Amino acid sequence: MTQDNTNEQAPVVEEAAEDKASSSNFDGARERPTEQTEEQVAQAYDVEEYMRDVIDPELGINVVDLGLVYDIWVEEEAGEKIAVVNMTLTSPACPLTDVIEDQAHSAVVGSGSADKLELNWVWMPPWGAHMITEDGREQMRALGFAV
Repeated sequence: MTQDNTNEQAPVVEEAAEDKASSSNFDGARERPTEQTEEQVAQAYDVEEYMRDVIDPELGINVVDLGLVYDIWVEEEAGEKIAVVNMTLTSPACPLTDVIEDQAHSAVVGSGSADKLELNWVWMPPWGAHMITEDGREQMRALGFAV
C-alpha cells in the first residue's frame, strides 16, 4: 500500500534577496555628469583598473583591453559612492552576461573602490576588433588568435 501524499506541499525555496550593491540595465548608455571632482576622476581610474580583473568568459581577455568598456565615472548619492560603467559585449546575444556582471561587482565593490556598481549595457557603437587595445591584441595572439 502506498502513502497518499496529495496534501503535502512542495518545500518553498526562498529567493535570495536582491543584491542592492549592484544593478544593470539594457537601456543603453547613461550620460556622464558634466562636472566631476578631481577625486571622482581619480576614483574612476581606480574602477577602470579593477575592471581589468573582469575576464570575458569566452575569450579569456579582460573587458577593458577588449575595448568593451566605453565609459566609467563615479557619482555620490545619499553618501554612497556609485561606480557607473557603460560597456558592451562582443555580441548582444552573449549568454554569459550574468558572469561578467558578477565579476564586475566582485572586482569593483569587493575592492572597496565603490559602494555600488551600475552597469549599463550599450549597443551603439557596436563592438569590433578595432576597439581592442594593443595589450589586448598581444594577449589574444598569445592565445592563438590572429588579430
